[in-house]
Amino acid sequence: MALVQSDENDFHALREAQRMVDSCQDFADHLIVAEFLPHCRGVAYINIRTLEQVIYCVQLSSAGYRIVSYEFDDVADEVANCDTVYESAHQLLAGISPLYGEKYGFGREPLGKRKEKRS
Repeated sequence: MALVQSDENDFHALREAQRMVDSCQDFADHLIVAEFLPHCRGVAYINIRTLEQVIYCVQLSSAGYRIVSYEFDDVADEVANCDTVYESAHQLLAGISPLYGEKYGFGREPLGKRKEKRS
């Protein structure tokens, strides 16, 4: 599921986060829009527990999906400074959940890595 937008002004993070949760519910053990972090038009947060029982808090923005913590409803500075951005929910899940990749066969390459290869 790639981010749907015609330009940055059309992007609504909370709406996109809820769409991701609704469409990917079967691909993780637990998947919910974060309840205790502030959302705005440009940024929303998603709590994920993978099929392997690993916990992530993921930030969704017009740039894509980025891991910001290994706890629900949390942004950890040392994690949030990571440059890895996933263009789609399926790339994110494949990147963080080997069982997801094996089970559903989606690619694992994050957006940041692909851009580096093109340069």
